[in-house]
Amino acid sequence: MNRPVRVVLDVNILVGNIMAHDRGRRGTATQTLVSMVAGQTWGLTWGMGGRAQLVISLDMIETLETVLRRLQFADDKIKAYSGSLIDIMHYGPDALDPYLVLGGEERFAMPDAEDAGVLATAIAAKADLLVTDNLRDFATKDAAIIDTQVIETTASGQRTLQALRYRIGGADLIVAHPFDIMHWMRLGYDFTPEILWNALRTHGSGSVR
Repeated sequence: MNRPVRVVLDVNILVGNIMAHDRGRRGTATQTLVSMVAGQTWGLTWGMGGRAQLVISLDMIETLETVLRRLQFADDKIKAYSGSLIDIMHYGPDALDPYLVLGGEERFAMPDAEDAGVLATAIAAKADLLVTDNLRDFATKDAAIIDTQVIETTASGQRTLQALRYRIGGADLIVAHPFDIMHWMRLGYDFTPEILWNALRTHGSGSVR
């Protein structure tokens, strides 16, 4: 990709990042992705040398702060974290401001209005990637779906990961789990949505719907 990869990190990814740091963990997939986006780089460890632009909405920031308060993080730490995310977006290669999405969520038949808002943000910003651990709720009738890999974790046991693709208007968006994103980086995939999707169809599990 010869332009910055526009990346939406779902609220569960942002929460997972700060919780991992709080627990003294290092090098998780979530932490690595947040670190790359914060540094405006994409896949640099694997010689890709790309650039990244964070995309986030004001509603997502509000949800993040609410979740962190519920988890009993100190208010000054919460404000510092959310403020840093806004700065990362604003000072990224595309110099974007946090999106205020007025409507759009209603077009997606999703069980959670906040998830619908995240998807609407990604579509409005013409993001390339939406990274989430909550794939099931993002799989609507408007998404093309491909099985990617089977993983096993201590928290959830064995599960099959999927990638989703939304093509709405001028937007072309891939929704994926952080484990898949990291795997595709190691394989050296191009993250242009059309090119990435074709690679997944060729090298994925072969189950497409």
